[in-house]
Amino acid sequence: MNNLEIEIAQLQQEIETRKNLLEQQGGIIEEKELVSNALNEMFTGSGGVVASQTSRSQAQTQAGKTSDPDVSYLSNVDEETVRDVNALIQKLPTLGIAGIVKEAELGGAYLVDVLHDVLVDKMYEELTQRGLIK
Repeated sequence: MNNLEIEIAQLQQEIETRKNLLEQQGGIIEEKELVSNALNEMFTGSGGVVASQTSRSQAQTQAGKTSDPDVSYLSNVDEETVRDVNALIQKLPTLGIAGIVKEAELGGAYLVDVLHDVLVDKMYEELTQRGLIK
């Protein structure tokens, strides 16, 4: 099992733990939000910056973009950041999540935040396809 598969298994376990805890407390949360929260733990665990909705909103406001859920998050960022994020995503199978987060940190907090948002979408899709979340 490679690093990415191990990290996906850890992500699934973290999501299940959070989901069970919320269900016990009578809370309701979207599966995608659970993925985001679990990824935050992985980003923080690597020494990275916790990506936040606030910084996403600030970045979109600064770029003059709005938050449309039907539009790819990458359509709201500059071309250089898109290239950087796509290059990191290409390394995902070999470096795993922690590895690409460490590389993103070299590019600064904004790149880490954008990477987090893209990974939330990618990991949600992957976990859904595998039947690990609904």
